[in-house]
Amino acid sequence: MKHLFISAMLLTTGSLVATAQTGWNIGDRAAFGHSWTVGNKPDDAKRQFHPTFEIGRTATYNFTDVAGVGFGTFFSSQGASFKDEDTDNRIVGRTNYIKVPVFASFNFGDAEQRVRPRLTIGPSVQFLVGGKTFLKTDEDAFAGVYSTKALNTKIDVGGNASLGFNIRVFDGFYLNHEINYYHGFVEQKPNTPSETPSFTNRNLTMSLGMQINSDAMKKWKGKMMKMHHNRR
Repeated sequence: MKHLFISAMLLTTGSLVATAQTGWNIGDRAAFGHSWTVGNKPDDAKRQFHPTFEIGRTATYNFTDVAGVGFGTFFSSQGASFKDEDTDNRIVGRTNYIKVPVFASFNFGDAEQRVRPRLTIGPSVQFLVGGKTFLKTDEDAFAGVYSTKALNTKIDVGGNASLGFNIRVFDGFYLNHEINYYHGFVEQKPNTPSETPSFTNRNLTMSLGMQINSDAMKKWKGKMMKMHHNRR
């Protein structure tokens, strides 16, 4: 009987641990890195670092402590920069998108670990909303056009993959540190194809984010309501 009771307690404890991170998780994320394009590099020009950044929110539903699915909405600024080797002129193409990724999420390691490796992978669609493509001369003179007018293609579809760590700050609240890679599949076609070739988008970023699950959010709201009631 004693062994049966101990076994039941172990099973119950294991069940609580396995479901500790299940359900909905809401989080925010900011990322910074380098973006580039493939297919439109001018002759006698070198690629330069092109800062890219994105900020937004994700929602993930964890079926188990290991696997889940989610989606997000981000403002993402991308593009590419080139420097002409002969004239030192710079060509900068900045494209701003509203990015909507859909992903599968996997957490590795034991659920009781404070730090766990995390992998996400899935498709993404993004909609062109702004940016500017311009030429910067050595006299700092600018000549350019808005990217929404320069490009005939207004939608990009690609694949996202990220690898990093989940860090449990306290039960239900996590920090995420990740390396993210985006690979565009759709050719972005300029409205002057005879002068400018089409291209596809790429970017590599490092991100910092946070997630809070629905149970922790309910507890937090309950504490706030209790504190408000006690003050009255």
